[in-house]
Amino acid sequence: MKEMGSDYLQLLGEQWLEAKIQRMKNLLKIAEPDEALYREMMLSLGYPKNKTPFLELALLLPFKEVRKLKDRETIEIALLHRAGFVDWKGEVPEHFDLSLKMDKSVWDYRNIRPANYPEKRIAGIAFLLSQTVSSGLVDYFLERIAKAMIPVCTPEAAKQCVLKIMEFSGLGIQRKTEMFFNIILPFAMAYVQSEQQEMVRFLQNIFDLHPPLSKNSVIKYFCASLPEGTSYETICISTKTYFGVHFWYLHHKNGNL
Repeated sequence: MKEMGSDYLQLLGEQWLEAKIQRMKNLLKIAEPDEALYREMMLSLGYPKNKTPFLELALLLPFKEVRKLKDRETIEIALLHRAGFVDWKGEVPEHFDLSLKMDKSVWDYRNIRPANYPEKRIAGIAFLLSQTVSSGLVDYFLERIAKAMIPVCTPEAAKQCVLKIMEFSGLGIQRKTEMFFNIILPFAMAYVQSEQQEMVRFLQNIFDLHPPLSKNSVIKYFCASLPEGTSYETICISTKTYFGVHFWYLHHKNGNL
């Protein structure tokens, strides 16, 4: 393994962020902002085995249709119906096409905890979607980021800002934090670009200072690969270095690092 240290992981973390921002810019070229963000968020709900079905669901029930449904219960039943989990009972919105429906067999339940079943994640995201129908998904998060903007000088301050931005029901704190760094932060940076430098600097500071996220299989693999005497905790000191590890893993597995 190449000599590993915090500085090296920070460099890789910045490259990870640049790649994420570029992905968001590419998505914004082919979809309206709300739809692009919605698809990314739905895609993230499918980790690790149901990404393709969740993306298909996002295309089958686009955000512009979600906005017409308004309340959480109706949004949830609409998503569950289109996903193939339920048949709609009772009054159906006039504009809703009941014939559009996925086959339930496309969903993968192997080795997935019941709390992470697709139906559970659909129910969870319905809480958030119901809060965004009036403002739109992008403006909802941009407004929250703007309200949370304070000078960020410590890991704790960065953590509190993320908690404030992602303060909505339906998803757990860990899942919401992962969603913030994997989707909301790079999307916002790609969307506002140079037009709102203050917001970009604020988000960059959060990325630089926020404590590392929870250990996952990538981190465990990395820890097992470290030379004897090298401690993960001493070199992975922030979210930036945490995602530096993920960038290292991606390219290391492909033989590029």
